[in-house]
Amino acid sequence: MNVGLGFIGAGNHARHHMKEFAQLPGAVLVRVVDIRHIRAEEAAHDFSPLRVSSTLAELLADSDVDAVVIATPAESHRELVEAALAAGKHILLEKPMAHTPEDALAIANAAAAHPELVLLVGHSERFNRAYIDARKAIDENHVGVPRFASASRLSPLHLNDPGWTLGVLDTAVHDIDIMLWLIGDRPVAVAANGVRVNPDLSIFDHVTYQIHFADGALAQGHVGWVKFGDGYPMSGNAHPRLFIAGTAGTLSLDLWQRPVAVDNNLSGAYFWPDDVLTGYGDYFTELTAQNYAFVRAVTEGKPLSIMPAEAYQAVRVAHAARESLTRNNGSLILLD
Repeated sequence: MNVGLGFIGAGNHARHHMKEFAQLPGAVLVRVVDIRHIRAEEAAHDFSPLRVSSTLAELLADSDVDAVVIATPAESHRELVEAALAAGKHILLEKPMAHTPEDALAIANAAAAHPELVLLVGHSERFNRAYIDARKAIDENHVGVPRFASASRLSPLHLNDPGWTLGVLDTAVHDIDIMLWLIGDRPVAVAANGVRVNPDLSIFDHVTYQIHFADGALAQGHVGWVKFGDGYPMSGNAHPRLFIAGTAGTLSLDLWQRPVAVDNNLSGAYFWPDDVLTGYGDYFTELTAQNYAFVRAVTEGKPLSIMPAEAYQAVRVAHAARESLTRNNGSLILLD
């Protein structure tokens, strides 16, 4: 069975998806629509056999379109998801799920009301072998109960938009989701502090945040937008790092080096879950894995590694961090 794909949005992220899906078995590129018609035409030219739709309604009415990829600004996600679900389309939705917790919850509820349809939010790090191995180490009790987590991530300034509702925290949604997933407890409060490093920006471009959990666990993160030079190696620009301390040991992850190391202080074991020194690949490796998982979920009913309710929690925490920044740059925001 093939999955006919329609693309809502034809910008940078959408084109990455087009490239990946074009190489996947079982995926067929069918239609594309964009409010900037020229971008849709360019995508159709570059990714045959895509056809341009003049309106969203035209794309959703096409019976050859089984699923849609929504790669538009987060502010538009709720309306587009609701329209696609009403048209009976499966959905791959770029992260963040929405720009507000209210819209994110509405999307999660809409997905729950259509259990026959797949809705996968594009938290691509869930498909990164390094983070999967970190989850496995925790599940196998090598770390014990996670009590503290720390994550950091950078992103090239020119690939981001200061106009995004979540600002730099849009980038942090990846790490927020990963830490919520690995700690596995309910977040109850969030605080954040920011600083403006680039004088050309009107928003904080480096932010630290803390997440407090119901059982007393604590997570912290740093995210920043950096003006990397033209010669900087784009394949490694995110500098993603993660550290977790648990009741039985620690886990560290550094995608610049050998990715995952586990130290179990109860057994005295220190080991690397990965079996190759070259690591786990780059962004496009995990994007391929994510998109293939989406195709298999649609065609074979395979379970998803992230559910809409989890993506909602990531937006909820990121929005609370933004509120902390906006209120007085550091206030504690209660989630309950």
